[in-house]
Amino acid sequence: MIQKIVNCWKNFYRKKKERKNFVVQNGGVRLPKSATIANADHISCSQDAALGEGCKLLCTTKFNGKTYTPKLEIGKNFHATRNLTIQCANNVVIENDVLIASDVFIIDFNHGMNPQNENYLQNDLEVDKVLLENGVWIGNSTIILPGVTIGEKSIIGAGSVVTKSIPPYCIAAGNPAKVIKKYDFNTKMWVHTNLQ
Repeated sequence: MIQKIVNCWKNFYRKKKERKNFVVQNGGVRLPKSATIANADHISCSQDAALGEGCKLLCTTKFNGKTYTPKLEIGKNFHATRNLTIQCANNVVIENDVLIASDVFIIDFNHGMNPQNENYLQNDLEVDKVLLENGVWIGNSTIILPGVTIGEKSIIGAGSVVTKSIPPYCIAAGNPAKVIKKYDFNTKMWVHTNLQ
């Protein structure tokens, strides 16, 4: 029982230290107590960002003895509802005015796929970049995988798995996510498209 109490206090102070070290541009960021931050010195975030309960910003600096230099950047007027998880070993950039719904997962790396190793954990990480451009809206329970750029003002439908980049001013949905509509500036409407 005493050991459980000691462990709880250690966790509390470790998380408090991580939050204190969270890199912030020009002021403070709304960060709930339930947030988990790993390697905060690799994260920059605007002062008006709002992260909901249970958000996790996890930068990986070492894996299997290899060193990584992650960079996670969050722009102005960013809002994430709850349970956002970002895992970064290379570069995740979220530009300005991005809205993220609940239970979204973003990752910029994958385990290597050499089957000759005893298990896949023995492979080095394969890293890429993830970019969410200005004004993007990500729906509930979406997964965004390495190498993806989501273009300006695009919308990703709830439950989507984004494996390829999405152009600007598009609505994409599904698994894998495909463009289903594009904004027409002449008619000022979203129109169905065959764009893949």
